[in-house]
Amino acid sequence: MIKKQDGFTLVELMITMVIFVIAIAAASNIFTAILTQFKQQSKIAETNIEGVIGFETLRYDVEQAGYGLPWDMNSAVYANEAAAVAYDNVNFPGTTANLYNDAPNGAPRAFVSGDNVLMNGSDVLVIKAVNVSTAAAAQKWTYVSNSGALPNRLRTWTAVTDETLQGTDSIIVIKPAIGDRQRVLINNAGVFSTTFGALPSGGGGGSANFEPLADTYDTYIVYGIDDNNPPTPRMPFNRADYYVKRPAAGAPTRCEASTGVLYKATINHNGGGLNELPIIDCVADFQVVYRLDTDGNGTIDAASTTLAGLTATQVRDQVKEIRIYIIAHEGQLDTTYTSPATITIDDVGGAGAFKIFNVPNLNYRWKLYTLVVTPNNLR
Repeated sequence: MIKKQDGFTLVELMITMVIFVIAIAAASNIFTAILTQFKQQSKIAETNIEGVIGFETLRYDVEQAGYGLPWDMNSAVYANEAAAVAYDNVNFPGTTANLYNDAPNGAPRAFVSGDNVLMNGSDVLVIKAVNVSTAAAAQKWTYVSNSGALPNRLRTWTAVTDETLQGTDSIIVIKPAIGDRQRVLINNAGVFSTTFGALPSGGGGGSANFEPLADTYDTYIVYGIDDNNPPTPRMPFNRADYYVKRPAAGAPTRCEASTGVLYKATINHNGGGLNELPIIDCVADFQVVYRLDTDGNGTIDAASTTLAGLTATQVRDQVKEIRIYIIAHEGQLDTTYTSPATITIDDVGGAGAFKIFNVPNLNYRWKLYTLVVTPNNLR
């Protein structure tokens, strides 16, 4: 006797398989869309986090411009700061760091810049101060005082080693005022630096010319310049150059092809080369505008994209605010997004709409970042 057997027909199986495939395809499309959006948002978040660090580095250095700079060289002479090293030796070999040097016997300017000299017409911003270097010694200072008879008193923070200059650290010494002369660079027969451990008030056997004389009741300020002398410092300050270039190798793959990296480069005291530190990726343009008080009444009355022709004293007296405009993109390529075709850099109330940037690829999220910074150490 044959028993009845239930089952599925071929048509039913095919219908089931089609429904299953459609369901899987729909789920896959949803997952792909979610994954793509997640990747975009994660790259945007990554860009923003990295940008905060880079922008803060730039803001800090602009605020510190002029810190520890001598106003009066007091007959001291220093080497030519940066060597003739190109910022971008592939595309702009003629734009070299030594173009922004000050005269070896002249007081250094806190700000120097090059207008529209690198990729995409971007600027170079040069900041001079003691503490813009990454050297540990450059973040430290102290003072030595005379209270009548010798020896002088050298102030140290022995309990806080991170804030105390070390014996081999290179230093400069500034006398705040000599009559109508201010921030005078102390030197020994033209030699402007010594080591912290050589100061006589600290037990060293170095020249007493770097300390106040007996019965003067003077106080000299000691600034760290570089770690572990030698080499002898090239100049009595440090220098940080900001510029954009596309690295010959290792450029971030998520960045649009015509963008570069914003670098901070400090000048090496041993040879005058550039010690590069990348701080912001995917940068297409970097522009600097100075807000100036040209008549000395305390009110900003002019704006300029350059300080050409101004002396160190005029830079200190006139520069009241720095505005920095950076065009970069967030995240990576997004074929579902369309950017505006142009970005206008408008220095409202100052230089005005001074540049129109033509977006090279509309499938990136381009953004104009603006930093408004007041220098705190020019006076």
